[in-house]
Amino acid sequence: MPSQSDLHFTFQPLVGNASFEVVSFTLTEAVSQPFALTLELVSYESDIDFDQLLDRPVLFTIWRGERPLRYVHGLVSSFCQGDTRSKPKRTHYKALVEPQLARASLRSNWRIFQQKTVPQILELMLKRQGITHFELGSAFDHQVREFCVQAGETDLDFFARLAAEEGFVYRFEHSEKQHKLLITDRLRSLGRLRRGGIKDEQEDSQEAFPDTVLYHASGGGDQAEPCLRRFSYREQVRSTRQVQRDYTFTHPAYRLEQVGLPDHIQHLANDYERFDYPGRYKREAVAKPLIHTRAMGLRHDARLAEVEGDDVRLQPGLSFSL
Repeated sequence: MPSQSDLHFTFQPLVGNASFEVVSFTLTEAVSQPFALTLELVSYESDIDFDQLLDRPVLFTIWRGERPLRYVHGLVSSFCQGDTRSKPKRTHYKALVEPQLARASLRSNWRIFQQKTVPQILELMLKRQGITHFELGSAFDHQVREFCVQAGETDLDFFARLAAEEGFVYRFEHSEKQHKLLITDRLRSLGRLRRGGIKDEQEDSQEAFPDTVLYHASGGGDQAEPCLRRFSYREQVRSTRQVQRDYTFTHPAYRLEQVGLPDHIQHLANDYERFDYPGRYKREAVAKPLIHTRAMGLRHDARLAEVEGDDVRLQPGLSFSL
């Protein structure tokens, strides 16, 4: 029977022939943020050409025995050569791996977009970054913006601002050859966990039936299967409504006021209102989804569950049953 001690890790540059062993790694991920994979590596080669690594694609794989459980594909953003030590004689290296989207933080511009929806603008921004492996899905209507300006922001900040304003979130999907950016305005559309991080060859082409994540409060030692060992849940007092008002010279007497109420408000004794002016909209059709998104954002951490364990399937944006 396989156990968690069968886990091991590999790091493979997809350009050149450099060879490494993984000493340790830290993978930091969050919904709507570029991931960051930092690695400590060793190699029998002491003169590796940095040109084979910097800004080049690499593949990090988590294995259980002979089966790959999870891939992390990305580009090397930083590469450092350290000491060469004897017994055995190997050179230490450090690498930082990020998605192609992270490169958008290295560019800034002043641009004007006219008569376009936010999904159209996001798609244009991705194509200008040379990002072709993406999937943009929309479950709701998004109104045309008469005038939208990127005012000196980095491309990543502008992309993040527009996405947040209209409720878009994203995550990354990894394979051996690429990482795909998945964008949606419905969080549940980001998907659920599968039975395994990577499907067996015996599984058909259809999506595997979503599985549960096990929780063992007294888990310890070398577990036969991945599980969570710590779990906590808390609720916090947060704002309960978002109110915004604006003005248009075509209807000066109309206050253009909208109230946004988040979903699932419970266990609060009072009403806590946030008011903003100007609302940055001219029509109610634009205001309603905008205000609702902001109201939901005010309560993004009103209910939090924190877990700790060793199930490598857990990824930001993917839902599961505990």
